[in-house]
Amino acid sequence: MTSAWKKTSHDMNVRFAAGEIRLRISTTELEQLLAGRKVRLGMALPRLRRFEAMLSVSPINWDLASDPTGLWVTVPRSDLETFAATLPTKDGLSHEFSLEAGEVLRLRLEVDVRKRR
Repeated sequence: MTSAWKKTSHDMNVRFAAGEIRLRISTTELEQLLAGRKVRLGMALPRLRRFEAMLSVSPINWDLASDPTGLWVTVPRSDLETFAATLPTKDGLSHEFSLEAGEVLRLRLEVDVRKRR
């Protein structure tokens, strides 16, 4: 069976932990975002389902939308440009979203600046 999603060395990495979502992208993907293009990671699931993570740039706001098929993250252009100017750094760009019952979901965006072979 051939997947419609092809893995490349530039695929965004998404990690979930209690109270945190981490998105790790390559420098090539950062350049795509700064050029106004979206970065997407898709994963085929059983029963012909898919899960998708999409990262894009907004002129103004941070945003996080989700449903059972994926999540869509928007980062303000000014924050992304400021962050890109600090590279290389181990620190990521982060934002906290308020949840019900006073909880917080932290979103971190990191850029993998290591040279790939």
